[in-house]
This record gives sequence, structure tokens and C-alpha cells, in this order.
Amino acid sequence: MTGEFVQAWRAEQLVCLAVSRTVAEGLLGVLDDVECSLTGRRRRFGRRPRPLPDRRLFPDAYFDREASEEFRARHGRMMRNRVLDAVRRTSVLFAHAHESGDEPAVVTVPEVAVADVFCALGHAQSLFLSRPRWNALVDWPTVTLLRGGRELTWLVTCQTALADAALATVPEPGDEEPTNPA
Repeated sequence: MTGEFVQAWRAEQLVCLAVSRTVAEGLLGVLDDVECSLTGRRRRFGRRPRPLPDRRLFPDAYFDREASEEFRARHGRMMRNRVLDAVRRTSVLFAHAHESGDEPAVVTVPEVAVADVFCALGHAQSLFLSRPRWNALVDWPTVTLLRGGRELTWLVTCQTALADAALATVPEPGDEEPTNPA
């Protein structure tokens, strides 16, 4: 396979994401940017991504904007730490697949880690959207022309493929449909 691609499938207690080396490298950079945005640390070569405020990371918990801001003030640190932990664990999975040198890089996600990867890929989209991701209006046919558009497309594609594969049922031995010999 050549070019940029993402494929996913379920295998017993795992979900596997096969991504091109280009996608793997790009997503590793994005996950590093998210970590830097959450922690305030500088990225390689002294570049510091813009911070991600809680308002962009987390939707309103209430219809009342003030109550939602108070909720973020009380729980924002805990929620940010959960996202940061998920991003770090997801980075390890992608780094392990990338360092294997295989083409494609196969990211093996244990069933118990699917939520982490889904969380990390979802929150990473905040880096590329001018509005919070749940209110963003994206012109998908032209998104790759925008700065960060390729990365946003990879994030959404991986997240969608992960969800589809994670929700698929794995046939039990003996559950296969009998073939018609006729």
C-alpha cells in the first residue's frame, strides 16, 4: 500500500489500526503538540503550541453558561489530567507501532485502551478547529487545503475507524455461517 491510509479491524480483545508511516509520524507530532498544549512545555526546537483552554476542550455541562464555567473551574484540572493521561498512553501505542519500522504501522489497541485512544484523538482535533469541535463547521471536501487540515482528517478518520472496529462483533469459533455446498 502506498500513500496515506487508515484501516481498522477487531481481533479478539484488540482493535488494530493500520496506518501509513506518514499518518503515524503525523499523529505522533499532533499528540506531542496536544501534550505540550496541556502542560505548557516547549516542543522540540523551542516551539510552544498555543494553550488549549478548558472552554475549547470540554463542552458546556449545563444550558446556563455561567454554571458551565463554574463546573469547568471545579473539574477542569481533573478533566485535563484525564485527557493528558489518555494522550500520553496513546502516544506510547503509536510510537511503538512507528518504531517497529513496518509499513503499514499497526497500532494494537487493547480493548481496555480504546476509550483512551478515542479520547486522545477527539481532543487533539481542538488544535485545528477555530471553534470548539462540537460546534465546528468543517467543509470536509476542502479541509485538506487548510493549515492542519491533513492532520484533522487523519484524526477524524482514525477515530471513526477505531469506533467502527471496536463496535464490531468478533465471531466466536463455530459461529461462522455455514456455507451452502450447492
